Amino acid sequence: MKRILSLACIALVCASSLTACIKKANPAPEFPFGDSITLFIMDTTQALLPEAKLQIGKKSFTSSYDGRIVVSAQDLLSVKSAHISCEGYDSKSIKPQDLSSAMIDVVMTPQKRPKEHGASYAYGSLRGRKEKGEMVYMASMASMDGAIEAEVVVDEMEMPAMYDGAAMNNAISAGQLTAGEVNDFTKWSLWAQILDSTHRRFIKDWSIEPRERYTVQVTDKYGYPIANYPVSLKDVNGNTVYQALTDNTGKAELWNGLTGKRAQVQQPAWQSIVIDEPCDLSSDVDVLFVFDATGSMGDELRYLQAEMKDVISRAAQATGGLAIRTGAVVYRDHGDEYLTRISRLTDDIATTQNFIDKQEAGGGGDYPEAVPEALMAALNSAGWNENARARIAFLILDAPCHQDSATIALLHDQILNAAAQGVRLVPVVCSGIDESAEYLLRAMALATNGTSFFLTDDSGIGNTHLKPTTDSLKVEHLNDMLVRTIVEFSYMPDCTGHWHEEEIANVHEEFIPSPFNAQDIQNDPSIPHGPTTLYLLDVSGKLITIYQGVLEEASDRQLASLGIPLSTGLYFIKAFYDGKWHTKKILVH
Repeated sequence: MKRILSLACIALVCASSLTACIKKANPAPEFPFGDSITLFIMDTTQALLPEAKLQIGKKSFTSSYDGRIVVSAQDLLSVKSAHISCEGYDSKSIKPQDLSSAMIDVVMTPQKRPKEHGASYAYGSLRGRKEKGEMVYMASMASMDGAIEAEVVVDEMEMPAMYDGAAMNNAISAGQLTAGEVNDFTKWSLWAQILDSTHRRFIKDWSIEPRERYTVQVTDKYGYPIANYPVSLKDVNGNTVYQALTDNTGKAELWNGLTGKRAQVQQPAWQSIVIDEPCDLSSDVDVLFVFDATGSMGDELRYLQAEMKDVISRAAQATGGLAIRTGAVVYRDHGDEYLTRISRLTDDIATTQNFIDKQEAGGGGDYPEAVPEALMAALNSAGWNENARARIAFLILDAPCHQDSATIALLHDQILNAAAQGVRLVPVVCSGIDESAEYLLRAMALATNGTSFFLTDDSGIGNTHLKPTTDSLKVEHLNDMLVRTIVEFSYMPDCTGHWHEEEIANVHEEFIPSPFNAQDIQNDPSIPHGPTTLYLLDVSGKLITIYQGVLEEASDRQLASLGIPLSTGLYFIKAFYDGKWHTKKILVH
């Protein structure tokens, strides 16, 4: 049963008893498949129907762009029948006895449509097809030549044939693309400087500002991190400001004023919460690849496809046998052949690989693309496992979205939705991006507790790549970075008591970025350095604290003297002296 922690409540009311402010949700309705039901409204060809109406008593619902209606199971169980209608289709009733699962396909029978110039009239809207786990969406317009247009739409909605690998340049293989990681959580003071200097002008462009940050760490009574736990930031009046789920380290990042005016909030920037939870460590991990497939991606798409296949095949082994599901979304823009295509999350690796392989770059035309719509499809239709210990979406693109107010509002909604669902966005920035888009993508990563990758020119592949604004950029192979991120974002200590150092042998200190560039430390006297300056980082690379002094023993007992409550898990102590970084792994029990 999920609970929500109110930080404001903790700070103002529960100073003596933190757990007293945990609010329990209402009991779930008597429905074996959960407290909500998703209806997919479609026609007899499995084309998903938007704007369909569902009437449950006095309540009315409308299907979204992907034909989806999500309703309370209790509402449907409380009536004898619910009624669905859609223009151009016969009405249909849904009865409680029809509810056999949490996801129901409702097939509508088309009516005979009026004739225009000897052809059927096409009802224009965003439409889609659900086929073998894949969803394809198409924006179409009603016209006097509707029948011809509709026929073209149906033909184009079919997936293109599998790409003939024999026609490819044999030089294309995994391990060629190079990239650097910019994890602003690891260099938080530098990000603040960027906000106030080089990228200040972009805050207004996107109406997003990840500046006022609140971190919550949730552990059980034995100190083990609790993943996937919902927490919320509330203002002094009890209004919800931000919602998120704790990650694999037990931490959640909450933001005040991210997409609007800052609220009055009263609590510390770091909050540690202990709850009485049984050990329930999920082995499930969901990884979704979201591709920009417009024409401008043509210089790198084939290489990216090879990289994704390599990452998918290596991920399960790299995470020590966790149950990894993969899926993919490809998108273009309004007016193109399609808007989004989806291959839902599955444990069948071949399904995801085949879907990615047969995508081709095309369409686009202008610089911005349908990024919010792609995120909407990814978050709502990919089939995320809400109990997974990690949910990661790699957003692979070379352009931001349009900047009209409606599109930006839609983008904000998807960012907030991703944070609330615990889906960590990891942008992979390709050639052609500008500084404004760089700022937006780094902000999206921060807002969802993710990180950012930037392809570099070192590989010699593709057009010129933007050099991100940071103090240093370590260049690596992209496929290694993606696998590494899956490992970092899914690693958790075994709370059943079998956790030991051998289990984290593959987690190398090279995975953890240094807090500062070595050259910067040598040249900048304001940056503390030397054998008595210790930097404490968690497994994801977040800088927890800087400690001045010498630890006699690099152990969990000595770390306790820092005064920072740490969850059980893997940490790194870094120190810079003799011209290089020195790293020590620490297991906190």
